Formats: sequence, C-alpha cells, structure tokens
Amino acid sequence: MHHYILKSIQRQKSKSLLVILVNCTLAVLLNLYFGLIGSYQAQLYDLAANTSIKCIITNSDGSRDRVISISSDTIRDLQNSEQIRDLDCAVILEAGFGKFKREEWDQHLNLLARAVNNRDSAALPDGLEVQYMKGWDEALFTGNKRVCIVKKSDMEQQGFDFGDDITLTIYYFYYDDKEFLMDLRELDSVKLEIVGQIDDSDIVASQKYPNILLPFQTAWDLFEENHVDFTADEVSFYVKDPLALNAFKQEMREAGLVEIAKGYGRPSFKGTALYVQDGIFITMAGRLKTAIRILTVFLLPMGILVFIVGYVISHLLANGRVKEFALFRSLGVGAPFAVWVFWCEQFVLVFAGNVLGCLMALLVGQQGIQEIMAVCGAAFGGYMLGTTVALLLLAKEKPLELLASE
Repeated sequence: MHHYILKSIQRQKSKSLLVILVNCTLAVLLNLYFGLIGSYQAQLYDLAANTSIKCIITNSDGSRDRVISISSDTIRDLQNSEQIRDLDCAVILEAGFGKFKREEWDQHLNLLARAVNNRDSAALPDGLEVQYMKGWDEALFTGNKRVCIVKKSDMEQQGFDFGDDITLTIYYFYYDDKEFLMDLRELDSVKLEIVGQIDDSDIVASQKYPNILLPFQTAWDLFEENHVDFTADEVSFYVKDPLALNAFKQEMREAGLVEIAKGYGRPSFKGTALYVQDGIFITMAGRLKTAIRILTVFLLPMGILVFIVGYVISHLLANGRVKEFALFRSLGVGAPFAVWVFWCEQFVLVFAGNVLGCLMALLVGQQGIQEIMAVCGAAFGGYMLGTTVALLLLAKEKPLELLASE
C-alpha cells in the first residue's frame, strides 16, 4: 500500500505540494498566533515580577499613615499572611537613662526611641548609619533580644561603650480616639545591652535620628509583660504576588482592614484602613489581560477554521479523484480500506507540511520546541479531522453514483 501512496503523491505533484504548503502555512501562522499570546503573558508575568505594590496602613479616612494605633491582632494577621512580603513595623517610644519617678519625667524623658523590625525600615530617616559590635549585625532587629543601639554622641556624653548594660525608663504613646488626643504613659524600666551605635557626626542630618533603636519584638514583649495593649505606630508592606491582587485584598478585608473612605467619618488614630498603591499596575496589567482575553476568544474560531480548511481541501481533492475511488470499489475493495488509502496519503502530506512549519516556526518564532510541537500537533489534528469527515462522506456514495457525479 505504501508504494501506491508514494506513486500517487508523485503522480499528483502540484496537488501534493499544495497540501504541504497549506499545512506549513497553517503551522507557522498558528505558532505566531500562540506566540503573540505567550508574549503578552510573559509581559504580564514580567510586569508582576518587576512591580512593587506597596501597602500602608492608615486611619479610616487616609489622613494619617504614621503616629496611629495599629492593633497587635492586625500585626499578627499580617505576620501570618502568605500574600505579603517585607513587612515593616515600627513603634515610637520615648525614654530616659536610668530609673526615675513618674513626676520627674519632664527632667529625664529626653530620648526618642524607635522599635523597628528591620534596619531599612521606612520609619527611619535616610542616611542613618549604624556601627555594630563584633558578633552583631542588622539581623538583631528581627529578634527579641534585650539589646539596643544608641547615638554616638549620647554614648560619649554618658560614658557608655559597646557591650555595656544600660537602664532605660520607657514611655509609650497612648491614643485617645474619643477625644482625638495623644498621651504619654510609663511602660517600664528595662536593662538593655548596647550592641551598636548610630553615627550622628552629621549635625544637620542627625537631628532627625532617634536616640535609641531596639528590636520591634523586644518592645512588643515589654508591652505584654506590663499588661499593656500593644499597638504599632507605623506599618507598611508589599504584595507578594501582584497577579493575585484580588485574593490579597480579600484576605486583608478578612483581617479587618477596610478601604480608605476619604471625606467620611470623624478624625481617628485607629489604623484600620489600607492604602494599596496599585493604580499603575492595575492599568498596565489590565491592558495586557484585555489583549490576552481578546486573542484567547478567537482560539475556538481558529480551530474551526483549521477544520474547515482540512475539510474543503480534502473534499476538493477527493472529488478530483472520484474515478480512482470508484475503481477501487468496483474491484471489490471495501469502502473503509479505500478511505484508509486516501487518508494515509493525506496523512503523509499533512505531516510533511507540519514538520516544515515547525522548522520555520523555530526560525521566526520565540517559542520553545515543546510549545511549537504542541501547536503543530493541534493544527495537524484539526486538519486531519476535516480530512476524515470529507473522506467518510465520500465513502457513503455508491460507485455508480460517484461516476455519475463525475
């Protein structure tokens, strides 16, 4: 049978070449089409990978994003969330060296302290440089050790050195949301080890530097030890996967963070709203998603088109060989076998056209070999499905009817 198929292909060179060229063209065009979809998808993933969506906790109307009261429950939810990264928390404290009575606070409470959970916290001013004691580094901010970092000028004034244990009396800010007032309240006197110093040699810049830095969790522990409700004063973070923005926002709503309602409600210190800086990403990602959606909608029509091309060409070629098909039937060859011979001939030509199309797609496209082979396989299957339908319809005709139609 294979000798007959090869002879038939050689005998009808122009028609065979047409089938090969049509399938080669279909394979190339479909690969370009899918390559365009893949290009938009790659751009979308690159956009997500290279876009940082920052989120800041604010009060309900968005008028304050620092010096607010963010509950410990909210912070725990953020720490346990898999939707965020680079959580940045800070607490504003005031302190004084040594122990002193509450009524003497105005004489001794002269140090601004910050508890942060990372060295690059947005709560710290730019340009702040820290020199660490041997064996310590910025990782200390992620722990809960009773350690601190002190301004160099304060250390010189007090005669402190690296490794010294100092006593600090710490006060925290209490926010009265009903009266919209802030108040300082005593927290505790605590002993801390100096493991670093803040370089404040730049007199102008150092005016914005805190006098004391300590780990965020250390401050949290002090609040709990003294049975005081812990709150952070400033919290920000980034969305881990911008493509899962809707799932992220749903999780934040479940954590009790609402959208900012500007112009509504009374002033508040409570950090219950979330400002998500996602406007640019949504705009750019929306355009890419729209393009992908439009191209994807035409996948089914493209498949139908390939089927129709396979059916029409095979139908026309089969009609041109009605006598040959009728002769097969007249010689006693069953319709299934006759169809099989014609189908195998088309199979060889379509396969050759797809192989050629794959090679050309490799040269002109940006897809990998696996993607190209998958697309060519789909084109091959669609075309052969059309061929099969055309030949089966031909097989239903009787030999005499075929000759009469000829």
